[in-house]
This record gives sequence, structure tokens and C-alpha cells, in this order.
Amino acid sequence: MIRTTTFAVVISLLLIGLFFIYASAYTVQEGKLAVITQFGRPMGAVESSGLHFKVPFVQEVNFLEKRLLPWDGDPESMQTRDKKRIDIDVWARWRIVDPMKFFVKLRTEQRGQKMLDDLVDSAVRDVVARHNLIDVVRKSNDPLIYETNELQRRSGDKVTGGGRDDVEKEILMGVDLESYGMELVAVRIKRVNYVESVRQAVYERMISERLRIARLYDSEAMEEKNRILGQTQKELDQIEGEMEKASAEIRGKANAQVIQLTAEAYGKSPEFYDFLRRLEVFKQTFGSDTRLILSTDSDMFRLLKQPDTSSGK
Repeated sequence: MIRTTTFAVVISLLLIGLFFIYASAYTVQEGKLAVITQFGRPMGAVESSGLHFKVPFVQEVNFLEKRLLPWDGDPESMQTRDKKRIDIDVWARWRIVDPMKFFVKLRTEQRGQKMLDDLVDSAVRDVVARHNLIDVVRKSNDPLIYETNELQRRSGDKVTGGGRDDVEKEILMGVDLESYGMELVAVRIKRVNYVESVRQAVYERMISERLRIARLYDSEAMEEKNRILGQTQKELDQIEGEMEKASAEIRGKANAQVIQLTAEAYGKSPEFYDFLRRLEVFKQTFGSDTRLILSTDSDMFRLLKQPDTSSGK
């Protein structure tokens, strides 16, 4: 009986010891932090991963994230230094660097996110108000490729400093999280756009600008058309003038040859050509109903009466 009782006590003690060991042991995984609290009061932090122990039933383990945590804010409406009203959307990355401070001030990552909502939005608003819109949008003054020379002439904005990179650095430096045991690692501007009330006016201005450029193109095209038509008409007039000149020269040469041939023919047979001239006169004088009254001694009567004039009778 004594041995049985002793064995039962030992077994009970072992079970109780194992229970206490199980209740006091905990494991910190990679990428996690642990804050030990005793009756709700923080007692210490454990940053190394592995197996650790605590006072069972008295102390409690609170796990926190050790890795980088994302933060994505809502788009906020704000005004730049050059009076441009914009919606800006920002994201950031942060982490817990002092678990004790963080746990005392905020307790959970969700409350840390809420704190960033206020601090980062406030810093973004302050920094954007100190910069022109071009600084928020662009990173450098590298030459842009414009659709038209007109747009290039109208675009006179220049980036000051590092542009968007400087804006993001100023936002990062403007958020102080040391008192909360947090560190803001990176801040990036995700999207920038005009507010809805301004966007429609911008679209209308863009449309009117494109229409103005289109009208400019139309006027340049009409001017070029008139220039081409004028040049074409000038060349046509020049060609017609040369053609008329060449035609007159050809006609003059032909008339000269005709006169020369006629003179030579007259010289060879004047009676024949005199006869032909009289026939031409008859042709032009007589019609289908022409009546002539001729005397017998008329040359025309003699020609009709006796066409052969070679004898002179």
C-alpha cells in the first residue's frame, strides 16, 4: 500500500509539473515579437524566436508583428502651393522597433494603423501645401515629348529640387513615430488626380485647346492649299504663254511658206490663179436663189458663157 501510494504521489507530482511547464512555456515564431504582461502590466519584451517561459497563470504573452507592415490611406483632397486642388493617394510601410513603448501606447497593430491614418495624412497635407503640382507629379526636368509645338510653348512649369522624390522624403521625415515605438520605413505617392469639381473644367479646357490647335492646323492647311494652287496657276499660265508663243511662231512660219508658195505659183501660171479667184468670188456671191443681171460685155458673163479664157476672148 505504501509503495502504491508513493507511486501515485510521484505520478501526480510529475503530471502537475508537466502541466506547469506546459502553462509556462510559449514559442515565439520568426517574424514575431512577444510582450509579457503581469495582471495587464507590461513586464518585458521578447524579440528572439524560439522556446521561452513565463510565470504560469500570472503572466500573459501578447504577440506582435516584427516584419514590415503595410499602410494604405484613403485618397485625400488638398491644395498645392500653386493653388491646384488635387486628390492624392499615399501608401507606406512601417514596423515596430520598441515593443514595450508600442504596447504601452497602442497595444495592437490595428491601433497603430489608426495612428498612421492621422499622422501620415497630416504630414502629406503639410508637404503638398509647400510644393507646386509639378513637384508632386514629376521626378526630373527631363525633356517631355509634346504632341504639338503649341503645347510645348505653353508648358513652362519646371521641377524644383528632386521633385516627387523630395516630396516623399519630406513626408517620411515629417512623421515622428519614435514615441510610439514605431518606425516609418517608406512613403510613396500612389496616385495624383484633380478633384472632381476641377476635373471637368480641365477636360473642357483640354478639349478647347485641341480644337484651337485643330483650327490652327486647318488654317495652315488652307494657306498651304492656296499657295500650291497659286503656284500651279502660275505654272499653267507660263505654259500657256509659251504654248501661244510657239503656236504664233509656227503659224507665222506656215503663213510665210504659204505666201512664198503662192507667189511662186502666181509667177508660174497667173492665168490659172486668176481663174481660181474668180471661182472663189462666184462661190461667195451666188446662192441657191441668187439672180444676176449681166451685160454681154461683162467679164463674169463672158466667163460663164465661155470658161476657156486662154484665148483672151
